[in-house]
Amino acid sequence: MIHQRRKRENLYSTAAYWDSKAAAYDNTAVSMWPNQALNQLYEIELQRLLGRYLSDLTGLHILDLGCGTGRFSRWFARQGARVTGIDFSSRALAIAQKQSMGNNPQYRHGSVFELAEEQGYDLIFTWGVLTLACRDQDELYDVLTRIGRALRPNGRLLLTEPIHQGFLHRVLNLNLANFLAVMRAAGFQVQTKAPLHFWPTRLVLAYVPWPMWITAPLYYLGQAAMKLPGLASLGDYHAILARPVDAARRPC
Repeated sequence: MIHQRRKRENLYSTAAYWDSKAAAYDNTAVSMWPNQALNQLYEIELQRLLGRYLSDLTGLHILDLGCGTGRFSRWFARQGARVTGIDFSSRALAIAQKQSMGNNPQYRHGSVFELAEEQGYDLIFTWGVLTLACRDQDELYDVLTRIGRALRPNGRLLLTEPIHQGFLHRVLNLNLANFLAVMRAAGFQVQTKAPLHFWPTRLVLAYVPWPMWITAPLYYLGQAAMKLPGLASLGDYHAILARPVDAARRPC
């Protein structure tokens, strides 16, 4: 994993890498980090945030952009939404299909850079996608404008992304202030944002398969620390809920 981190700019944005990840984690409930106990706690944390930010999803058409093995696609479907999941890893999509029942969610192979639909979705969701797919601000702007066009009037965008500049960055090397500036330039108005996953604790826990009885106390200690004044900036991920501004006000 250390070797992969050193080459992350040229590795994380490739379908081949995520195909290999999907093969390694087939039949695993969650596969973000080697520590599956931490992955489970992270998934619970994110589901709680989704419950706070998104109330009634019944009947909405949701795009899970970069859906991977479809964990959150299936969660949205259980809340009554009609869900489309798109991912560029065919291996991950095969697992998603195997773990899903019926025709909701529906899955489709494709890249974030190929999104070309117009006004098709009430909500678009990403989880650790844009900061791995986009290599610079221009690519981020391109994807965000595609997302804006794909949203219906009054649609919403919910990003949950590891936004960092420097040591912690994945592929996109950009701080939160500049990330939000690109969102505004692409025509989005941020409604609310929140930190997720205290990164100092993540560095201790993520790379070793510690059992839950070790993982959970340290995880909750980190969550409590992140609520202290000045420590919210130590969130590894940021959840950002936004809406497209009125088309007449969008920059040319």
